[in-house]
Amino acid sequence: MRIGIDFGTTHTSAAFHHGERTQFIPLDRRSASPHLLRSLIYITRSQEAFLGLAAAHTFLEQDTGRPVVYEEKVVGTIENTVAQQGRGPLEPDGPITIIYDVTVEEDVGAQGRLLQSIKTGLRAGSYEGTNIFGRYYSLQELISLILSHVRTEAEATLGTEVRQATIGRPVHFADDPTADRQAEERLCEAARLAGFTQVTFVPEPVAAAYTYLKQSRRPETTLIFDFGGGTLDFTVMRSDATGAPAILATHGVGVGGDDLDSALMRRNVALHFGVDSPIDVNYDGRPLPLPEDLANLLARWQTIPLLSRPQRLAVIQRAKKYSPEGDKFAALESLVMRNHGFGLFERIEQAKRLLSEDEQTRLVMQADAINLDVAIRRAEFNLAIGDELAQARQGVREAIALAGIEKGEVDVVVRTGGSSVIPIFQQMLAREFPTARQVAADTFGSVASGLALHAHATN
Repeated sequence: MRIGIDFGTTHTSAAFHHGERTQFIPLDRRSASPHLLRSLIYITRSQEAFLGLAAAHTFLEQDTGRPVVYEEKVVGTIENTVAQQGRGPLEPDGPITIIYDVTVEEDVGAQGRLLQSIKTGLRAGSYEGTNIFGRYYSLQELISLILSHVRTEAEATLGTEVRQATIGRPVHFADDPTADRQAEERLCEAARLAGFTQVTFVPEPVAAAYTYLKQSRRPETTLIFDFGGGTLDFTVMRSDATGAPAILATHGVGVGGDDLDSALMRRNVALHFGVDSPIDVNYDGRPLPLPEDLANLLARWQTIPLLSRPQRLAVIQRAKKYSPEGDKFAALESLVMRNHGFGLFERIEQAKRLLSEDEQTRLVMQADAINLDVAIRRAEFNLAIGDELAQARQGVREAIALAGIEKGEVDVVVRTGGSSVIPIFQQMLAREFPTARQVAADTFGSVASGLALHAHATN
């Protein structure tokens, strides 16, 4: 039994191909789409782990709206031996050893720790793991919590032991070949910790290509545009009348749906938390802006809690008192000190999805001192993600160049991944390939389906 696993930045899915049909493995029975597991982990102080929607709901129930309270805790000591510069009559000869306590600031009110976008840690060679309430988890251990759940659910669904897996991977975890190889090795180790004894890897856009070829048996040149939460990947392939593929090129760029959420936060939402407001007035009457390093921490919900550290919090509280727009900084204080960052980004992500269907939507959030009701137009969103759009366009052109073909030779563009439904990216593809038809693949299922097909073919 070899299954295909799409371990994604945003969602995880898995499938098995029986020879004539592909069966998705239900991974989150609480979800409206049970075959999709949100790649979320919530670990409590007692080291109990929740995954998917259970992780999100437990975090929102236990850790949102509570006060953030930091205390210094001693976590160890450092010995520093130095030469003695001088000595008194009763002091010993020789060097002096000084012992320092090592302290960290810990949010003692936290009931648990929520981890999101864990996959992106694979491309950060410096990130090895994290300490959660006194227990150290390596990155491989954290990923294995999700992969172990996948294996357990697959065995329950298929009624047999599952020890083999074909796992999707980005075309490039990292630009550096050594870092890229290390990332795959760490993902392989995570799979082995989860109980898989045989593991192979297939680039995610190549897997999506297998799914498309299963449905279309015609000679054509195809571009796969796989836009997920963490990366944007491409495959250029040519198939004959039997549907047999020849991969001409694979390519990827480091932009994903999470970056689009951050862009929307910076342009449309952060200003309601004082980013463009004065925190005070200088001695000569000029307004003092919120320091840039503090504003940058609002770009992702994971970094928002860092604003609760004493020195940064003092700036926010001073602004709440002295700024002519103190209500915005009161909202920022609530966002930071009542742990509403995750809930805010959930609404940002929902607004992003709605803008794919409507020209305008509203982002509404009422919590403590936060009273948001922001109208966001699709045109504003398109401006906010201008840099990401440019990266996507350049990535498409580089993929075509690597394939050694002209744009006009592309017959079909297959879109997959959650961010591939955003209209501005579809319009970009139409401009780049005006003679090609666009095909919308299963947004969250085509990669897992293709991995299952590949697993079946190589079993």
